[in-house]
Formats: sequence, structure tokens, C-alpha cells
Amino acid sequence: MRITERQKQILQIIIEEYTYTTEPISSKEIIQKYLSDLSSATIRNEMAILEKKGLLEKTHTSSGRIPSINGYKYYESNILKPKLSINLKRRLEKIFSQRDVSIDSVINQSVSIINESLKLPSVITTEQSDELLKRFDLIQIDKSTALILLVTSSGNINKNTIHLNDDRQLDDISICVRIFNDRLVNTLIKDIPKKVEAIKEIIRSAVHEYEFCIRQIIEKIFDFNKMPSETKIHGTKWLTTQPEFQNIQHLNKILTLLEDTNVWQHISYTQQKTGKTLITFGKEFGANELAIASTSISANGGKHQLSVVGPTRMDYSQVKGLLDFIKTEIEKLSSK
Repeated sequence: MRITERQKQILQIIIEEYTYTTEPISSKEIIQKYLSDLSSATIRNEMAILEKKGLLEKTHTSSGRIPSINGYKYYESNILKPKLSINLKRRLEKIFSQRDVSIDSVINQSVSIINESLKLPSVITTEQSDELLKRFDLIQIDKSTALILLVTSSGNINKNTIHLNDDRQLDDISICVRIFNDRLVNTLIKDIPKKVEAIKEIIRSAVHEYEFCIRQIIEKIFDFNKMPSETKIHGTKWLTTQPEFQNIQHLNKILTLLEDTNVWQHISYTQQKTGKTLITFGKEFGANELAIASTSISANGGKHQLSVVGPTRMDYSQVKGLLDFIKTEIEKLSSK
């Protein structure tokens, strides 16, 4: 989407003003605070163009405009510049300079600063890289359905339903489960993909329908976007300070959403493809006023996903500046 530099400037002003006022922004306010050399008619015309392009929205209660989700997305991709105050940077550097402190402790202390400075909750999702595969079980539900259970050392159970066309496919599943128990038990979860590749030829020579086994069994069971992980939410009290979440029913809906592991798995999967700090808008999960900013931190052989949760009008420049700095410094600390 192409917009002029002036339109970019107006979009940026509206987004950043709305972040702090929570009120629709009028052309009069823009002129008084930022663009006194332009006429009110000119500003209104530019705002109308931005609205037509789907970057702004007009509310029913005011002549002003507010950003749309597409407006925020455009802002993130084309305008936003991460920022970090000197004071916050020094506080974080003091944490990173500690000796004989674990990475987990450093992350937790960093999260406390995030909560306090942004007045927003944060979420840490940690992949349990020392998780072991302990057992496979096969349960036949009926003639056309079987259930395979994958059990890990911490007691996590991954259930997968397999649909069958005939008894021969059930035999193939039984063979695969036996091979998995013989060759994969007590393997680290993170090492399983390599081992699975090594035993594919064993499976090929042992089963009737190799493609069925690959498609319906191996790809389903070893979905490592669902690697066992632990999710901790910090500072949920800060949500109640935001106007968007004052309604108790709406707040409960948001809190339930944050406890849904599928949300964090989806964000983690998307993040792995981009490798960048990611902004995910709650519209994807049915929560229009919500946004989640996340970064992935690799440290000591494990992965931590650090996220900030807030309204769509949160200060993305500051949030992204904090997350980028914490990610860089912790990975630097870990490499030492």
C-alpha cells in the first residue's frame, strides 16, 4: 500500500496520540499540537484518504479518527522505530551484569521491569528442552479409529487420533508403535526429529502402507510445534488499569485466552518463520482490543518466548525497544 509522506506523518500522529488519550483524534488537535502550517481542510482530506485505504476508522461518537488494525499493521511495518529510555536501559544493564545468576532469574527480573514500566502484563513460555520421551501407547477405539498416546518424562500426554480404512492399516500402526518404543524411548524431545529420519527406512521395510504411516502417524505424532512447554503469566493486574478491559466479563475472556496454550504455540510457530519480534493482533483469536508483542530468546540450549500483552493502542515503539534489547543482551550473556 502506498501513501504519501504527509499521510504517514498524520497516521503516526493519530496512532501515537490515541495510545495515550484513548480518544478519537480530530484535525483540530493535529493542527494545534503538530502541523500548525496546514489547514484544517487539508488535514481532514488526508484523514479521509487514510480512512478510505482502511488505515483509520471513524467512530460514531466523534468527528475524530482512530487507527484500524490495518493501520497498526502498516505502522509496525513502515513507520515504527523501537525506542528505549536511558533509565530503562541502565536498569536492565544492571540485571545483565550480575554474576552467578541463572538465565531464568535474569528473564524474571527483566519481566518485573517490563510490568512496572509499561503497566502491562507479560508472559514467559519456556520450552522444556530436557523433556524425555517415555512411552507410546496404542488404543483401538473402533474399527475405523485408533488413538496413539505419546507420554513424556514430565507426564505430558500428546493424543493423536488416526483414522483407518482397514485392518492392514491397524497392523501398520502397531508396527510403528513397537518400533517407536524400541528406538525412541528416553530420547530428548528436541532430538527426536533426527532419530525419526534415521528409522524411516526401518518402517518402510516393515509396513504395508509406508505413505500412510508417514502422513497419518509420523507427521501427526511428531508435531514439534506442540513441544512441551511451560507458560507463566506475570502482572495480570495491569490489565484492569486499561479502559478496554474494565468490563469484568470481557476481562475474564481475555484471561482465559491467555491461558490457552494454542495461542502461544501459534505465535511461536509464526515467530520461528520470521525470527523477529512479532506483533500479533487479538482479532486472530476473537479479541479485537488485544495485542501481543513477542520475541524468542535462545539461551543455554533452550528457548524462551517473552511476550507483552496489552490493548491494540499500546506503545509499540517502547514495547519493541524493550523486547529487542532484552533478547539481544540475554543471548549475548548466554553465549559467554
